[in-house]
Amino acid sequence: MGKYTAVDGTEFTDSDIERWADEHERGYTGGHIGPAVPGRPVSVGVEAKPFTLRLDANRRAKLDKVAKERNTTISDLMRGLIDSL
Repeated sequence: MGKYTAVDGTEFTDSDIERWADEHERGYTGGHIGPAVPGRPVSVGVEAKPFTLRLDANRRAKLDKVAKERNTTISDLMRGLIDSL
């Protein structure tokens, strides 16, 4: 039986994959997943607007590393840094 690790560190096996496939074929009935909504989810309010920042490779690598270590996204990391000011 194969063991795998997802990008976020979650481990799963072949039997997990089979179970997920069975759920998909039958239709998931867990109830905690709502209807599909097109577009990106609004995680910080309806008035949120994108902010673009150009970074050199070293700074971007630092952000990638810290976000991965903290198991978060760069966007969440940056929101937290701004909130701490």
